[in-house]
Amino acid sequence: MSSHRKRYARDKEERIAQVVKISQEIIENEDYDNLSMNLLHKRTEIPIGTLYKDFPDGKEDVLLEILKSFKDQFEEQYKKFDDNSLRDFFYASLDIGRKRRKFLIALQLETLKNPDSFIMKARKYISDIDFNLFKQLVEYICGHSIEYEKLLDMLAVWKAIIRQHIIFRNLYGSDEKFMDMIIKIMRGLGT
Repeated sequence: MSSHRKRYARDKEERIAQVVKISQEIIENEDYDNLSMNLLHKRTEIPIGTLYKDFPDGKEDVLLEILKSFKDQFEEQYKKFDDNSLRDFFYASLDIGRKRRKFLIALQLETLKNPDSFIMKARKYISDIDFNLFKQLVEYICGHSIEYEKLLDMLAVWKAIIRQHIIFRNLYGSDEKFMDMIIKIMRGLGT
């Protein structure tokens, strides 16, 4: 790869990281409705054309990039699962979600605008993500290996249930009760 391409790729990564950071701040401190490409342009000083080149569908792509960034927080901490690390992972997931509750609400709002389109795009957008961590988690819960397509379906259910529990502030009861419930659901889906 030429030095120009390397620099361009590095610059793009830095721009995306900057947009993710600023977008999270806007969503958490000002509300999702305030997030716009024009506001991101003003706050980041990234040319509006470059923003749309990096995020062709605007806010929708920004949300998906934020979602993609959450995965990195877990990969180093959880290499293998046992009962203790499963519990730690579960509570860490809830903690991170609760800290980003407004983002999860924004994600739900965007999904509800056009569910089929957004879900298809989200699946395509995150298809490059390494699902190894979630695969290890589900296989530990189920006690056997899981095929990729089934894993994607289980991931969708896992995320939807956890989001509802966070958005509606302990919708399914205590975290302990909720963890028992979601483990039963994953085992059922994994059969």
